[in-house]
Amino acid sequence: MSKLLKFFTTVTVFIFLAVILIVYAFIPDPSGLLYNKEGYRIFSMSRNAFFYSTVFIFVLLQVIPILFNKLVLTDKENRILQNIETWFQGMRLAINLFIILMLIFIGLANNAVDFSFSSIHYLAYLAPSIVIVWLLTLPVFILMKRKE
Repeated sequence: MSKLLKFFTTVTVFIFLAVILIVYAFIPDPSGLLYNKEGYRIFSMSRNAFFYSTVFIFVLLQVIPILFNKLVLTDKENRILQNIETWFQGMRLAINLFIILMLIFIGLANNAVDFSFSSIHYLAYLAPSIVIVWLLTLPVFILMKRKE
């Protein structure tokens, strides 16, 4: 399972790179990131700042679990620690999917073409749901592997 998660995590890195470049190409130069109920911008950011801050956050969220695995989970013989390392790999995948879906949502929200949000409103719920479901699997994952 660990190799499968690593493969899909690598795939999501390439998908992130494609999505961030497409979003960067199509968003206007101040891009709205936060809107009120009436649809007016509350917070906006230049597209260069948006691009670099998004890439920085993405890289930081890739490095933190890797460092945690290298520094904390040093006993490779312990079966539970191996399972936690696999869980962190899946957490990276869930976070990557979260960032990709939110980038798509932000890109569509700032697109010059008038787009109906009724067809994509599920992205706002799907992205955090993936991360929450994966967070809830940690205790189950540890308990199931402990029985083996």
